[in-house]
Amino acid sequence: MDGFLSWWDGVELWLSGLGFVLQTLVVMPVVLALAYGLALLLDAFLGNTIRVRNRITAAVRGRVETKD
Repeated sequence: MDGFLSWWDGVELWLSGLGFVLQTLVVMPVVLALAYGLALLLDAFLGNTIRVRNRITAAVRGRVETKD
């Protein structure tokens, strides 16, 4: 863990030493890739959750209608 933290401190120092434009050029691809990955995961999770909810709702409504 100490090795990783030491490396991370070095990255932070290197990045903070860059100018604003260079910092932006380095950081934005990483941030955009992480945001895109998170969006894909949330889309898949929410899509599956809605699909399961709709199946349960349809099953419950189907049972209620057959009882009448």
